[in-house]
Amino acid sequence: MSEDAGRADPVTATWTAVFADGPSGGNPCPVVFGGEQFSTEQMQARAHDYGVETVFVLGPQAGGSARLRYFVPLHEMSMCVHATVAATVVLATDGRLSTSPVSVETALGPLEVSWDLDTSSAIVSQFAPEFGPELTGSERELVLRALRIGEDAVADDVGPIRSVSTARAKLMIPVRDERALDAMVPDFELLWNACDRLAVTGFYPFTVDAAGADAAARQFRQRSGYDEDPATGVAACALGAYLTAGTGAPSGAGWSQWRIAQGRALGRPSLIDAASFRSERGVITRTRVGGQVCHDVRPAPEPGHPADTG
Repeated sequence: MSEDAGRADPVTATWTAVFADGPSGGNPCPVVFGGEQFSTEQMQARAHDYGVETVFVLGPQAGGSARLRYFVPLHEMSMCVHATVAATVVLATDGRLSTSPVSVETALGPLEVSWDLDTSSAIVSQFAPEFGPELTGSERELVLRALRIGEDAVADDVGPIRSVSTARAKLMIPVRDERALDAMVPDFELLWNACDRLAVTGFYPFTVDAAGADAAARQFRQRSGYDEDPATGVAACALGAYLTAGTGAPSGAGWSQWRIAQGRALGRPSLIDAASFRSERGVITRTRVGGQVCHDVRPAPEPGHPADTG
């Protein structure tokens, strides 16, 4: 990125849809430039007005190619994969990035991002997974009550209900099929309280009985200003690690690739590519996640006119 990239005046925003599986799919994300003069409160207010996850592209401070700050309508986040993918592709399209991979500065530290303009896509490196214990007893009952599902909906043969983090902790809940997945109508107040108790930032129920993908999932977020995401790279990456860990001992080191569908229940179908690298000893040491970006799909709304996110 050029020395003065991200300092354009006036402030501009490029509207993107990330991980779209078709013209109406993907997760919307404004990529905002020229916000160097904004305070944290002003960035938060703009994201609140947009009504969706928003990324601010700022000048680097630690030798990276760009520095990114991420906001949902109600708070700042330390990391957002789809916003990182969006910002990287927009920067590359504008000629502000010339080589791949690049290092992007985030609140979690520097992240390596590879990009390809031929496919309008980017891949974001994440961290080795951290697995929480299997939930049983009252904690399992709490999860099922929050999702308003019975024991018959859970696919225990796929794996346990447990948290996984490759950046931020998400709760993995395997269910029997897409019908059970799409029928969920959670009790959100109970779900948010469960997130607090279980130290996760969202529930990620999923099924491996998915059409056109290795798994289909939904993410119910913790107090972000909206209840569900059409596509969640952080959660999909964690699910890739969960599925890789459940496939048994490897015959050798290598990457396991997973295509995760999301957003179908919202009418915003998305596809996310997640991968986990397992060593000869069977330990997952690296993870990554990415996909495609459609940008300039429509003008970003001016502050005070929230986006219609579908």
